[in-house]
Amino acid sequence: MSAGGGRFGLDWPGKWEAGLEASLPESCSLELVPERSIRPDQAPHLFLEGDNLHILRLLKKEYAGAIGAIYIDPPYNTGTTMRYFDRFSRRGGSSGLAGGDTGSRRDDSPWLSFLYPRLILARELLREDGALFVSIDDRSIHHLRYLLDEIFGPDNHAGTVVWRKKVVRGRGHRHIIPQTEYVVVYARSLRSLPSFSEPLSPEMIDEYRLSDERGPYKRIPLAKTGTAHSPRPNLVYPIEAPDGTLISCPTHQWRWSKETLMARKSELEFVKNRMGKWVVYTRQRLYPDGSLRRKTPVSFYDRVSTSDGTREFRTLCQGALFDFPKPSRLIKDLLGWVPLPVDSQEPLIVLDFFAGTCPTAQAVLELNQSDNGHRKFIMVQDTPAEGQTDIAALGHKRIQSVLSALKKQNTGQNHHGFDNLAYRTMRLSGP
Repeated sequence: MSAGGGRFGLDWPGKWEAGLEASLPESCSLELVPERSIRPDQAPHLFLEGDNLHILRLLKKEYAGAIGAIYIDPPYNTGTTMRYFDRFSRRGGSSGLAGGDTGSRRDDSPWLSFLYPRLILARELLREDGALFVSIDDRSIHHLRYLLDEIFGPDNHAGTVVWRKKVVRGRGHRHIIPQTEYVVVYARSLRSLPSFSEPLSPEMIDEYRLSDERGPYKRIPLAKTGTAHSPRPNLVYPIEAPDGTLISCPTHQWRWSKETLMARKSELEFVKNRMGKWVVYTRQRLYPDGSLRRKTPVSFYDRVSTSDGTREFRTLCQGALFDFPKPSRLIKDLLGWVPLPVDSQEPLIVLDFFAGTCPTAQAVLELNQSDNGHRKFIMVQDTPAEGQTDIAALGHKRIQSVLSALKKQNTGQNHHGFDNLAYRTMRLSGP
C-alpha cells in the first residue's frame, strides 16, 4: 500500500480497455487445415493459426481450468519484433507506477496493453495445479512482474530462472555486457502446484558409489551443517554407537528428531573417522522408490545458449533464417520439471500462444518420446500479413522435421491410444 492508502501497482493509459479485451465474447471460429495436419482425426496435438487473443478467447470455452503448463516467449518491447508491432514504445508518453512521476520518457503502454488481456486469459486456462513460464529480458522483467503479480497474485510467484543465453566478449557495450535473460514462473495456485524436479546429472549419479542389498547409495552426514538460526532442542540428543558409546551431535543439531531416528534406524550408517571417532550418516538411495532419484531445479540455467537454438533451427528447417529462436532444450527442461498427472492416461496439456518456430512443440514431442508421457501441445501462431515472414510455416516445418526423426526411432508413436506423431492444424476464421 502507498502512504496515502492507495493500491500499489502498475497503471498506464488504456489499461481498463485492455483488461476488458479478455472478457469480450468471441465471434470467430476455427476451421481445419488438412494440408498442414498429420492424421488429424486421431491427433492429440493442435496447431492453431491466427491472432492469439481471439484464439485464447475461443480456447477458454473448452479448456478453461484444463491447461497444465504454459510456456510463452512474448515480444520483449525492444523495437525489433517481427509480427505484432513495429515498436511497442513511444517517447514522451505517460506510463508509470500508480501515483508515480511519469515525466518524459519511453511509453510502454502499448506493450502492456498487448500482454495484459492475454495473461488474464492464460490464468483462466490454467489448471488449479498448473504453471506459467514466461521468457523475458532485463528491460521488461519489472513490468512483467507487476502484471503477473496483479493477475496471479504475488504469493503465486514460484520463482525466476536466470538463463545464461550467450557468452560475449564485450564489444559494443560500454557498461555491462548482457549475457542473461529470465524465465518468470507463476502458479495458478502455489499451494496446489506439485513440487518441481528434474533428473540428476551424470556427475551426481556417479556420487552413489556405495551399494548394499537395496542398491546404490551415498552417505549423508546426519549432523546438520550451517548456522543455527533457530535452535531446536528436540534435534539435540546423544545417539548410541554400535559399541555402546554415546555420540554427541558435533554441530548445532541433527537433521532428524529422535522419533524419526528410531523409526528409520535401518537407514543409519556408523563410520569411524581418522581420529577414531564415530560419525553418523544416513543412506541416500539412488532408487528410493524403484525409480531414479530426481532433484529440485535451481534458479541458474546455463546448459544451452541462443547459438544452440539458431543451429538447431537451421538444421531442422534446412537453413531458414529466424532471429534468436529459443533452444528446445531450455523449454524441454522447464516442462520436464512439471510432473505428469498421477493417472498415466490423463494428458498434460501444454500451451504456447507465442509459438514462433515451435521449439515448445519440439520439446513436448521429444519429452513424450523419452518417457511415454501423454503431453498434448497447443501451439498458437499468427498468420502473416502481406510481405511478412510466414512464421507459422516455419513452425510446421520444424514440427514435421521432428516427427520424421522420431518416426525413424519407431518407438512411442502410439502408446495406449496416444499418437504422439499426429497433429491437427486449425485456422481462425470469422467476421
